[in-house]
Amino acid sequence: MFSGSVFPDIQNHWAKASILAATQRNIFKGYADGTFRPAAPVTRAEFAAIISTALPRQPLSLPAISFTDVPTNHWAAKAIAQAYQSKYLSGYPNNLFKPNEIISRVQVLAALASGLNYEVTVDPINTVKKYYDDFAQIPSYAIRAIAAATEKRIVVNYPDIKRLQPNQNATRGDIAALICRVLEIPTVPHNYIAGLELFVIPPQFDAADPFVKELARVQKDNQWGYIDKTGKFVIPPQFNEASYFAEGLALVKENTNNSQSA
Repeated sequence: MFSGSVFPDIQNHWAKASILAATQRNIFKGYADGTFRPAAPVTRAEFAAIISTALPRQPLSLPAISFTDVPTNHWAAKAIAQAYQSKYLSGYPNNLFKPNEIISRVQVLAALASGLNYEVTVDPINTVKKYYDDFAQIPSYAIRAIAAATEKRIVVNYPDIKRLQPNQNATRGDIAALICRVLEIPTVPHNYIAGLELFVIPPQFDAADPFVKELARVQKDNQWGYIDKTGKFVIPPQFNEASYFAEGLALVKENTNNSQSA
């Protein structure tokens, strides 16, 4: 397998930045011929392996099961077992997993919402109707999961942000972009992120950083503060130095030259 950072078949691909970020983290690998094949479909076994590599390990909340079509020497047996026990992927009747079945976009999103324990905060029907022109194509079992994934801003729709295309095969490029959204790696253009409410804050700051965890650091009159996504100050400008928020804390320095956490 080829794991180089540049693939000739992604140079003009919409998910190029996500693909490069994913390959740099060994979430994906290229092929021996030097290509990535961004439009190639992904099997359930391959997706289980991607989950195992890319996402934080979740508690094993389901008992182990022996899928009759996943022998112990299957290349993805361990990843499949973990994906099932941590509620990312479910099986089929008669103890089948169908590892070679191509996974659809709606199945990928439902899997992520389930395994990551995403919950809806508003009516899910209203959410899917608001953001997807093809909401009627969403299987009933997945409506709540799609709404929850939309609220979390992980849904990526290309080329039309209003078309979920739920029953189309999920491609390698699709999944690279989705994983980057889950991991909060800023590689997906905003115009492809479903549910993202774009807003405009009038120019009023001497300097401003991107939003991190719903807050942005801004500078005004040589002092740093923090605003929310409406442009309202959560912490007014009062610090000589300030860092990004991380884990709910930010390192700041006041005029007294004492550092403290805000």
